[in-house]
Amino acid sequence: MPSPRSRLAAVLTSIVAALVLSPACQAAVSQDAGPPTMVELDQPAYTAHEDQGYLTINIVRSGDVSVAEHLGYGVKRQDAIPGIDFDVVPNNYITMAPGQTTYSFQVPIIDQGINATPVHALAYLYSAWPQPLGPDTNSMVTILHDDPLQPRDATNPLGVPGPVNGNLIAGTTFFVDPNSAAAAAEQQYNRSNPTWASYLADIASEPAAYRFYMWNMMPHVEGVVAHYLQLAEVAQPNTTVMISTYSLVHGSCTYTATPAIESLYDNFIQQVAAGIGNFHVVFLLELDSLITAPCLDRAQLGIRDAELQYAISALEADPHVVVYIDGGAADAVGPREDARLLRGAGVEQAQGFFLNSTHFDWTTSEVHYGQDISRMLGGVHFLVNTGENGRGPLRPPNIEQDGNEVLCNPPGRGLGPLSVSQDVAQQTPYADNDGLLWFSNPGSSGGACRPGAPPTAVYWPAYAVMLAQNWVDHVTGPAFHLLELPGADESPLLDHAAHASRSARRRASHPHSR
Repeated sequence: MPSPRSRLAAVLTSIVAALVLSPACQAAVSQDAGPPTMVELDQPAYTAHEDQGYLTINIVRSGDVSVAEHLGYGVKRQDAIPGIDFDVVPNNYITMAPGQTTYSFQVPIIDQGINATPVHALAYLYSAWPQPLGPDTNSMVTILHDDPLQPRDATNPLGVPGPVNGNLIAGTTFFVDPNSAAAAAEQQYNRSNPTWASYLADIASEPAAYRFYMWNMMPHVEGVVAHYLQLAEVAQPNTTVMISTYSLVHGSCTYTATPAIESLYDNFIQQVAAGIGNFHVVFLLELDSLITAPCLDRAQLGIRDAELQYAISALEADPHVVVYIDGGAADAVGPREDARLLRGAGVEQAQGFFLNSTHFDWTTSEVHYGQDISRMLGGVHFLVNTGENGRGPLRPPNIEQDGNEVLCNPPGRGLGPLSVSQDVAQQTPYADNDGLLWFSNPGSSGGACRPGAPPTAVYWPAYAVMLAQNWVDHVTGPAFHLLELPGADESPLLDHAAHASRSARRRASHPHSR
């Protein structure tokens, strides 16, 4: 027979069970508990338009708000760039008063007139007490680069003060990349070899084209291009950036002249154009793309022409882009043949063509060659690369076997003249010639063809120093009857003393960091 204590325990157990199982009791318990108590952001994700000025973010809390709540918040970068796309909101620690259910803060959104791929920041909460954090405590902020493309002025797309003689770049101020290969080399030798650093600074102080390759950028081309141009605009506002591409000559000459590569290339160019948007750009389209055309058969040349034609139309749909396409060099293809190739590639829809991008040929030879081609094309304008041609090409002993010049790190070469003064493009003395420019930082290796030479496209400071030591600041080469503009002289072509003093001033005012 159960003891009195056992019977009492059984009764108590029955009563507790009845209370737990009672629907009325369950409802009463639920009502007493109230809604969940927490603090969180009011949205799981946010979207901001570039031109809206700021984004308002709300912190909300629920449940028992009768006591004060202590918590922290902030907004940090993801792929958005602080100071360019938005201003960071550093960690803030606040107290929400008893009864207070919301707290608002603002994220400044910076308008740069960009029309490109969206970027992202992250809004977050941390260290909440006594109410715990809810589920929405890390919310992505998408910043839409959705400013519309500006209208294009075909007669002056770069907005320079009064272009003359059809030269669309004369008067534009070029961006000088403080993080260029030459600038990095200058920093490397600042202490160990000040003489080398000084020569490298001369190179780093001049504008050059930043090169994009299709092969190492997919699938983020648009964002990479926009990112570079944003940084340029912040570092040196209202400047024009030189850009080049070098993707259609890759291994075998015919490798990129296939329908599959054509589709890939068109997508690449479409993304490049989207990344440029409203930025100001002088575009050197596809180095060596036509100088190698003689190795293509008819069908392959048709693909190459279609690739370049598409690129011109896509890039010049942007409002502030001026396109020049590859025209080879005077010592490679005859002018009549080159004019035919350029016409097939659509040069008459671009501003013009460029010469000598990967050669060391004399400036006078290239200007003469360019003027011959221009005449055949009805006055199309052209640029000449003078980065490494101050002392002209190095002729091999056996021209028939080895070609007209040595192209892989020829010794004894030198920097050539520039039609740039204080980073501003000047009108050259020569008709139809828009500029004598450096298409890259002179000093990139042409390949591991000499002792100590690095692989192709790797910057070689020793070679760059040699080029700077041999700098010839005036136009050199064989005597030709070059068509000059009325009243022209060579004053825009820099003398070394003026350049050296400018380099010193630039080093003082533009440290090579961003």
